[in-house]
Amino acid sequence: MYKKYRKTATVRAKIFEKGDEDGMTIPEGFTMLDAMENDRYKCGQPLVPYISTLENQKHRGEFGKHYICFGLYDEKWLVDKDIFERTYEEV
Repeated sequence: MYKKYRKTATVRAKIFEKGDEDGMTIPEGFTMLDAMENDRYKCGQPLVPYISTLENQKHRGEFGKHYICFGLYDEKWLVDKDIFERTYEEV
């Protein structure tokens, strides 16, 4: 039988803003060739900001639409703004 548990950890968090990202990458569905073509024709590169997670993955997000959270060991992750505001409360 399953039991219910509630997480009680405290995190530091803020709205994900320009300057918080670890880098920029091309969005899913685009290729490096697409990015090169956009640069060639001055269409602007379709770049998406990301942060590097504890597992060394590139976690993509959007400025103003995600919160960046920091855990006990300064690990970081992004949470959708709507989900964050429904599940976290300020202490």
